[in-house]
Formats: sequence, C-alpha cells, structure tokens
Amino acid sequence: MARPSRFFRGLFIATTLGLAAGCGGDDGPTGLDPNVFEVAIVSGGGQSGIAGTVLDEPLVVLVRRKDTGAPEDGATVRWRVVSGTGEPTRTSTATDESGRGVTRVVLGNLPGEVVLQAEVVGLNPVTFEAIDVLPAPAILSVSPTQADPGDTVAVTVSNLPAALAAKVLFDGVAGVVVNRVDGAQAVLSTVVPAPIGVCSPGSEVVDVRLRAGGLTTGPVALTVSVPADPFQVGQVLVIEGTTDVQCALLPADGGNAKYLLVALSAEFEQSGNFQVTLGANSVAFAAAAASPPTDHVTFHNQLRAFEQRIAERGLPLARAPERDVQLFAGPQVGDTRQFWVLNDPNATEDGLTEDEFDRVTATLKFVGANTLLYLDNASPSAGLTDAELQSLGEIYDRRLYNVDVDFFGEPTDVDDNEQVIVLLSPTVNSLTSRGSEGVIVGFFFGFDLLEPNGCSDCRFSNGAELFYGLVPDADGEFSDPRSRDRVLELLPGVMVHETQHMIGLRYKVFENLSTTLETLWLSEGLAHTAEELSGDAADAAGETSLANDLYASNFGRAARYLSAPEAASLTSSDGSGSLGERGGWWLLLRWVGDQYGDFIFRDLTQAAPNGVANLEAQTGEDFFRLFADFSVAAWADDLEIPGIAERYQIPKWLLRSILTENGDGGAYLLQPTQRTFSTFRSNSITEFLAGSSAFYVELDAAGDTQDLQLELMSAVADAGLAILRYE
Repeated sequence: MARPSRFFRGLFIATTLGLAAGCGGDDGPTGLDPNVFEVAIVSGGGQSGIAGTVLDEPLVVLVRRKDTGAPEDGATVRWRVVSGTGEPTRTSTATDESGRGVTRVVLGNLPGEVVLQAEVVGLNPVTFEAIDVLPAPAILSVSPTQADPGDTVAVTVSNLPAALAAKVLFDGVAGVVVNRVDGAQAVLSTVVPAPIGVCSPGSEVVDVRLRAGGLTTGPVALTVSVPADPFQVGQVLVIEGTTDVQCALLPADGGNAKYLLVALSAEFEQSGNFQVTLGANSVAFAAAAASPPTDHVTFHNQLRAFEQRIAERGLPLARAPERDVQLFAGPQVGDTRQFWVLNDPNATEDGLTEDEFDRVTATLKFVGANTLLYLDNASPSAGLTDAELQSLGEIYDRRLYNVDVDFFGEPTDVDDNEQVIVLLSPTVNSLTSRGSEGVIVGFFFGFDLLEPNGCSDCRFSNGAELFYGLVPDADGEFSDPRSRDRVLELLPGVMVHETQHMIGLRYKVFENLSTTLETLWLSEGLAHTAEELSGDAADAAGETSLANDLYASNFGRAARYLSAPEAASLTSSDGSGSLGERGGWWLLLRWVGDQYGDFIFRDLTQAAPNGVANLEAQTGEDFFRLFADFSVAAWADDLEIPGIAERYQIPKWLLRSILTENGDGGAYLLQPTQRTFSTFRSNSITEFLAGSSAFYVELDAAGDTQDLQLELMSAVADAGLAILRYE
C-alpha cells in the first residue's frame, strides 16, 4: 500500500528519558531605521479556512534592506488581528537567516473575514489580504437511514466548499465516495463499508461523520445490517464488553485464514491490574492482584502533583515588576540574576523549606525574541562554550518555542517580558542520584508562576516563565559525569517538552479556572508529541542531526512500549508514568494526529476537559473505539494487507522499519503470542494486564478447516476485543 510516510535511516534509539542566541537584528527600543529597512508580505493573505480551525498555510513576511534587498536576521515581528475574529499563534517572532517572520492563524468560530497585520518597531506595518472564515460544514442527512454493506448512501452536507476535499467516515472508517455534487447543499454518494461478521446476522448503528479542512463534524446515525458472510481480509471487528454482541465467528477459509486478536483491558484511568484467559473458544477477563513490572519515573510526577495542589488552592499568579518603559532597555548579555533552584527531588511531597533550594547566581548568555538563557556561575569550567550557548539559545528561540506556540498555544507572561527563561544549572545535575539508570535532564516547575508574596511557601517562586536544564559535568562533580555532547543532544528535547507543560498549565488552570490539571498520561503524551513536532521543524530546515536528537527519545520509549504493551497503561492513573507507558502515550497521540490532524493537539491542550473525556470531546468518538483501533494500527502499520483502512495504519512513520530488534532491520518489536486454531481450542493462555492495555495473539488456521468461535466473558467494565483478519 503506497502512502506518505517518514523514516530516518540510522535513527539513534535512546532509552534514557529526556524530560526535556543573541539575535542578529538591531531593532532596539526605537526599532529599525525606516530609511534603511522595510517589511514586505511574502505569502499567506487571501486564504480561506473553516471557522475554528488553523489555516493550512502560514503568514510570512520578509524584513530586508531597501538598497540591496539583503534579509535582516533577528528582527522582531509582532502580529495582531486588526478586524474579525481569530488570533495569530505567535504574537511575536524573530526573523530567520532569510529575513522571514512566520505565524500561523487560528480562525475564530464565527464566519466572516479576518485581517491580520505584521509590524516591526520603527517600520511601516503591512496588512495581509483578508482571510475568508467559512462556516463549519455539517451533515444534514444520510439517505436512506438503513443500508446493507456495499450500498451507496447519499450524504447531504451544508457549507462544504467545492474546492475542499472531504471524507465520509463510518465509525472512523472512510467509505469510498463514488460521486460528489457540489452546491448550496453538497451531496456525497458514498459506499457503506461492512461491519464485520459476528456470531449471528443483525444490525449495528454506526456514526457517520464528515472530515474536511481540519474539522470533523458531529455524527449522524446510520443502521447497517451485519452480513452473515464471514470476515474478509483487511476487516476489523471491535467487541466491547458493554455491548449486546459478545461473540465473533472467525472463518477458517479452508484452513488458510490468519487473524490478529487483541485483548483489551479497558478500565480507563482507574488503578488495578487484570487477568485475561484466552482459549477453549472464549476470552475471559477478571480483576487480578498480580502486577506487571514497571520502571517508575517519580520526580516529574511529584512536580505535577505539587502543581495540582497549587491549582486546588487557587494561588495568585506573579505580577510584573513596575518599571519605566521608556528607560527599561531589557536584560543584556552579561547581566546577572539570582534564582531559587529546587535541589531535593522529594521536596514537593510535604511543603517547602530553604534547605530544599539552592540560591544561585547566573549570567545571561543569550537574549532572543522569545528567550533569555542564563548559565549558573557555579557550573563546571569545562562546560558549554559561549558559541554553544548561543547556538542552543537560537535553536530554542527560532525553532522549538515557535513549534510549541503553533501547536499548543502561548505560555503565560507573568513578568511581562514576552520571554521564557532557560536556566542551566548544576543543581539540576545533582537531582539525579549517582548510578541511576535515567537522568533528570530538566524540568518546569509551575510554582515559578506564582506571586512570591502570595503564600508562605511562595517566597521560593522566581515569578517568571522558567525552566531548568542540566550542564556538562565531565568529572562528575555534581552527579554522574555528563559530557558536553550528550547534554547538547538532550537539552533541545527537554526545552520543547517543558514549554508544552508550561503552556498546558496556563490553559488548564489560569484560563479555564480549573482546580484539576490535565491527567498524567495526556499531559506527558502531549509534551512528548512536542518533541516530535520540533523534530519535524528541524528536519524541514535541513537540520537532520537535531531532528534525530528530538525524535530519538520518543522512539526509545515507544520501543519499550511495543516490547511489552500488556504492561503499559495507555491511561495510567497511578502516577507511575513508566518509560514504556510514555512510549504508548506518544504513539497513541501520533495515531490521533494522523486521523484528525496535528492541530488537534492545540485543542487538547486548551480545552477544559481532562484525559479520556478530553480526547472524546475533541475527536467526537468513544474512547474505547479509539483505543481498540489504535491497538490494531500499532501492529498492522506498514503491512501490505489487502483492503485494510487507513485508520489501521500510522501513516507518518514506517514503524516496522524503525522499531526493530537491535535496531538493525530485524523483527518488529511488537511480537504477538502465536497460536493455531487447534492449540487455541485445547490450551489456554493466561496473561496479566495493566489497566487500559493490550495483549496480542496471532491466530493461524494452519490447515484446520473448522471455524473458530470466540465468546467474550468479562467481570470488569469495558474489557473487549479487536480482531483483524490479515490473510
């Protein structure tokens, strides 16, 4: 099956968890000289897009010299809406080496026109041609309301522009559109895909949706008959324990059929472990006392728990210091500042004392449009050079920060400087005990957003958007030795990861006025997704080494997940967040992005609901179905299975080419238990599962001509099965 995919050969797979610039422009307080420089529009005006979505193409301007046309690197471009509803994803950005400044645009929820302007201080602003905000499409009807598989139904849609491509989805599976008539009400004649054969004929109600322009409509019900015909190759059956249909018939097809059976332990966001027994024509679930092994990650979980307590207490945000704007030139490279830095990984358990913080003095090494990068003066002398600090600052300022604000939103600005502080300190090194398997590369602490006078403990707040990173320590003065190359490899990932947490805290607590933070699995999954999206930006800029560094940790964690998915909860509620679980969280969200578009991550970050409820709200789909279909896709990705729907693939990556044994093109890491029809009938398999995890079995008729009937028996809520026929 030909499909657009990505595969970086020689990608380094890391298993260590990374919870992971001086500008060239001279646009100071008085701005650039209008006699020398100008701003010109490059592209982006005059587009159209659906209300509530992100425009496909960014807005781009060029800052250049008037006489030679030479681009101006590092000029600060500010973006604003001058009419209509919408917002730029970046309120300001620095121009790159080619003199270009870029933002994306989030369209408002009301149709009409929106006009945006770009401005560089001192120069005449430029105004983009109005963007047409289109009303959201909606399915008006599906006719007839009952159909057999293979029938063609007429899907009537309002507000569907003729030039806009659209898919009709039946429980997430795209039907074939055989004819389309555009007009005030478009009609898409679509072939109904078949529900898969079960124990007896009947009918199922499926949700019909339209996917167009980054938007998925609400559902319209269609009753589809369930054929008595057997499974066809490429078809998938999902059985949930709460439904009426509790069994499935797997035809042997003359002894040639092969199936993937996925047992789904689906008690979402609940603690517990479960036992599944497969064999003798049944799949039975029950609660279990046994627990699969985990590799816990505790420090960052404690930080999130502490932030949860902040949310519950409703503590006030920091206030920007008063200053004379006309006299304030902003921090300059070489300035020093003192910071409180947490020095005890267990300090967030019981309140805070001065012994649990280091009071450090740091020197400003880089000033960017979005970034202030400080280096602790106590750092080992053989650390990062000024050139390396400059490069690191520019990577964050020009690449990583912009990815975060485009795909997730902007952070708070409690200190009113429009910049995020990065502090590199050996105190971060000391948080990792000597001899530990993993390393704390860096962290964001939501406590720093609080008003220092707002509570007794708040005196340790730095009152700024700030995150912390480790430093090179070749001699192991503060913890195990950390080389310069390894630190530079890991820091970009932690920078983009922790910025996403910073943004998420803004929307969950301070925008939505919630006392509940995003659940661990979705919060960390989104932050790991930020690492991947930053890798995309680096790759697009031709920075392959940086891209692979940003990708590597996610693939390392995903390798752990695929090696033992039954031990990893996709909706962990016990606060562990093992490396394998984190790999599963990222893979699940990558699949969601492939299905609904990557800007769904922005919706997930900014929406009020949390966890499972959040993902259901943004996709419009039942989480069990998402969980089941993803679980099939994790195994079926990149296999040439006739008739399989795109929903059962992860199109962006060729996982079977990347996540292999020994990383050398060997067997794919997800290896199901092997059974024939005969051995499945005669010998049971018992496996312990984490909550909301998957256990995989391949079933081969292997010459047996007797069909296999499965019955689901469950003593726990929402357990179920996903079955794919692949031969």
